[in-house]
Amino acid sequence: MFPLAHNYMTERILAAAPGPFAGEFSDLDKQLMLVGSILPDFVAGMGLDRDFWHEGGADFYHFTVRNLPQAAPLALGVWLHGIDGCGFDTYADEIWQGKMGWCFLKCLPYIPDAVLACNLPRAYALWKAHNLVEMAAELEVAAVRPQLGQQLMAAIHDETVMQTIIHAFSAYTDAKAENIRRVLRTMDTRFSILQVSPEDSAAKYLQQLQRRHQITGGSVDALAALLEQIRTDLHDEMWVWFDEVEALLVAEYRQRF
Repeated sequence: MFPLAHNYMTERILAAAPGPFAGEFSDLDKQLMLVGSILPDFVAGMGLDRDFWHEGGADFYHFTVRNLPQAAPLALGVWLHGIDGCGFDTYADEIWQGKMGWCFLKCLPYIPDAVLACNLPRAYALWKAHNLVEMAAELEVAAVRPQLGQQLMAAIHDETVMQTIIHAFSAYTDAKAENIRRVLRTMDTRFSILQVSPEDSAAKYLQQLQRRHQITGGSVDALAALLEQIRTDLHDEMWVWFDEVEALLVAEYRQRF
């Protein structure tokens, strides 16, 4: 999933099952959890291993509890992102009802249109089409929680939050501080965070395709229209799925705590 959906699901899980944070969250705790819940998708830009951070949230959490308790909310956000059964991407990307992740399943009918809108080579078709389902989910989340983008960007630009991230990552990995700051604070240039719309999402996604994969020739108008179509088609089913995933994650989370 994309950043706002991860923020949204993390908030839902913790509201239903506070776990180790059964008391009131401080404002700093909330900010750290918001940023933590998007970090596994950004670590590659920090020179770290994306798959490790999707699979290693529990280890990072327990490390912070033992060594850097002030960073535990950050690590909890990381954990609730991942693919170990306690994180949102378990069901979005890995497995749903015994098959591939929900976003992959739901993108299948849209692959031909995704290829045309983004000018995708065949090898990229499934991977990138599932991103379009994720972006449609961002549009839905932003519509019901329009303040999430502002909250996330405020957290990223809070210096106490940034220093906590740098300290925790430096203690646990060989992350370079300047990479952490640069990658996170340029997020809204690569993702539609503050002004979420099909057009902004499409433009930024096509820019990513060019920058990361040298894929050019896509159409902002065609992709924006496709995102709106996916959002409309999946609207009812998506919200049912959000509810079902929350129930699964809360049950798993309660077992762990």
